[in-house]
Amino acid sequence: MKTTTTFSPKRLVMIITMTVFSFSSMTTAFFLMGIKAFPYFIGAALFYFIPYAIIIAEFTGVYKNHIGGLYQWLAGHLSEKVAFIAAFLWYCSYFIWMISLFMKLWIPSSILLFGQDLTKKNNSNPYFSTAILIGMLSILAVFVTLFFVSKGFKGIASSLYLSGILMTILIVASLGGNLLLWITNRSDILPNLTASFKGIQKNSTSGQTLIEQLSFLIFAITAFGGLDTIASLVDKTGKQKKQFPKLLIFSSILVVSCYFLGIFLWSGGTDLAHLKANNSIHLGNLMYELMENLGYSVGQALSLTALQSQFLAQVFTRYTALTLLLSYISLLSTIFYLPIRTLVEGTPQHYWHPRLKQKNKHDMPIYALLAQGSLISLFILGISLGSQYVVFLYNQLTLMTNISRAIPYLLVALAYPAFKKKQLVNNPTTVLVPSRINATLLSTSVILSITLAIGFQIYQPLSQGNLLQSLTLLIGPLLFTLLAYLLYQHFHRKKEITQNEDGTEVYNLEK
Repeated sequence: MKTTTTFSPKRLVMIITMTVFSFSSMTTAFFLMGIKAFPYFIGAALFYFIPYAIIIAEFTGVYKNHIGGLYQWLAGHLSEKVAFIAAFLWYCSYFIWMISLFMKLWIPSSILLFGQDLTKKNNSNPYFSTAILIGMLSILAVFVTLFFVSKGFKGIASSLYLSGILMTILIVASLGGNLLLWITNRSDILPNLTASFKGIQKNSTSGQTLIEQLSFLIFAITAFGGLDTIASLVDKTGKQKKQFPKLLIFSSILVVSCYFLGIFLWSGGTDLAHLKANNSIHLGNLMYELMENLGYSVGQALSLTALQSQFLAQVFTRYTALTLLLSYISLLSTIFYLPIRTLVEGTPQHYWHPRLKQKNKHDMPIYALLAQGSLISLFILGISLGSQYVVFLYNQLTLMTNISRAIPYLLVALAYPAFKKKQLVNNPTTVLVPSRINATLLSTSVILSITLAIGFQIYQPLSQGNLLQSLTLLIGPLLFTLLAYLLYQHFHRKKEITQNEDGTEVYNLEK
């Protein structure tokens, strides 16, 4: 039984915007760079995000009824082999990220329930450490997610919508709170903006070389991540399929606006120099500390008592934790399904074992999801038990996926001119970009941005003498590419045997 999910344009815009926008990336950018983050975000938006959004919008407009996503876009304009390798690299990066997200679930959970992060505190029981407890809870979360996703896409869509509403409220509360501080503390605005521009003290990039500062470009580009995943939903958007490309571009403009408005209002409403002088603040607890301070400052601006202001601060903190928790849950539900769907269902019929493509009554590839959940659980178990080899392997795999995730984006941009040439001949009235020259410019801009970011990412650890990390960043894509190539060769040998031997189709597919 196939379920159809109906999206209104407003709901779809909110889901796309709140999925791509990252509240933690916005607060981190403010903390690390202050207003100096603007040039990097402007560069990332103009030369990477907006061009890439246009490219994705055009692909989704043409392939709106296909489930192959990224694989389908590349297979028709580069080659089937390149498309499979790119889809495999893309999937591997999400697989590793899921492990991390499942284990991060308990940070906002702890803050929501207890008002503080208890995941870093040691358990007094020597036989049941905090790490093991988090591991067991994370494995439980894996199978709860598996159960939830197996019930169909409608539940995933509902979780995206709910988390989008909560994130919208959080953004309005943070921007509105800072705007109130601008109005009530006018004498502090200019000093705060000056401190934000200087970006002095802890974790500042002042004193570093220009090349090292440009490594922040990587952060700015990754802050705009997730567009590829949400674009995979196009075939699930019902009546909005035709409008999806335009809604995608409109949502992209909203994402850019949220980042710039957020960094600017935080810079004027908060003394960044004073914030960085607080040694208890680090990137792990930053957004919670910022929202707690904002809540207290808003209370003072509204002439509340110290006790009432402290209560408001706790409300801001715990609401942030609730929003992040539900955002993690909806994100996990989405990436638990969409990447493996592209890899298993979107590739040709002779790929993979037929059982992996088998669907339940809710139109979900249940066996593929079960295999994925089991592998994720094994990794979490190894990490939580403290095996130094598994932990080391996971850390290296995380580094390996940093560049591996960027390469498919680069290949999509590379395929775009050939795609545009074909569309201008076949359907010239449906294109967003009216000429091949403009298409080439968009493609080149995205390719250069990603290449530049990859170069800085490799250079940064090398400049600090960390040769192993730089090598791991390079080895990762090569290793995943080799594995994808071997799988591709296996699939095609299996296809040739099936075609050349009568009566062997069932045998070879089951083998």
